[in-house]
Amino acid sequence: MWGPLSEDVRRSLELLLAGDTEADRAYRAQVSHVLMRPGCTCGCPTVDLRVDGGAVAAGPVVERSPVIADGDITTVDGEHIGQAMVFAFGGYLSTLEVCVWDDLGVLELPLWERLSV
Repeated sequence: MWGPLSEDVRRSLELLLAGDTEADRAYRAQVSHVLMRPGCTCGCPTVDLRVDGGAVAAGPVVERSPVIADGDITTVDGEHIGQAMVFAFGGYLSTLEVCVWDDLGVLELPLWERLSV
C-alpha cells in the first residue's frame, strides 16, 4: 500500500539530495510530493517511491545511470557497513535502495543518522 513518507525516509532523501546542483534541487523539490511503500521483502528499509507528477516538475533524466544520489551507511561507531542509493526514472524519484554488505541483522534506524554523504 502506498502511504506518506516516514520521517526517516524524508530526512534520508533530503540528506542524500542536499547538493546544490540543478538535479539535486529538482529532485529535492519532489520529496514533498512522494508516496512510499515497502520495496523489499527481506526486512531492509528499501522503499519504492511514487511522485505526483502533476504537482511537481520532472528532474533531469540522466542516461548513464538511474542512481541520482548515494551515501555510505555507517554503524554508530562509524564503521562502513553499506550504501543507500536514490534512483529516478523518467525524471521522477522511484526508489530509496538500502544495501548492507554483511548480514548484520536489522539495521539500526533511523537511517538518516547512519548516512554519510
